[in-house]
Amino acid sequence: MIRKSKILKLIAQRTDERKESSFRTLVREFDLSEEAACGHLRRLWHVHLIEPTSFRPLEYEFRTRRGESIRDLRFVVAKEGRERLDWWAKQDRKAREGWPF
Repeated sequence: MIRKSKILKLIAQRTDERKESSFRTLVREFDLSEEAACGHLRRLWHVHLIEPTSFRPLEYEFRTRRGESIRDLRFVVAKEGRERLDWWAKQDRKAREGWPF
């Protein structure tokens, strides 16, 4: 099972390289099924950790339009995604240091 943090980290790295990520990126990099890759993107998008690169009307900012597929979208890491990655990194450091014990 692939962790959300690994997927978000990959998308952030690709964003830093000025590359967009799609479900195909996750299929290729993590050997996921297309359905699993789309599910991961959908969940990260719904909690505002990634954002599509194309214009979205406000009512569809975090969901697909009728007849639209997540397979049609490309994503980059959002500000909230970077903040979450920083938080996870801090938690990992605390765990390695034995905090709060």
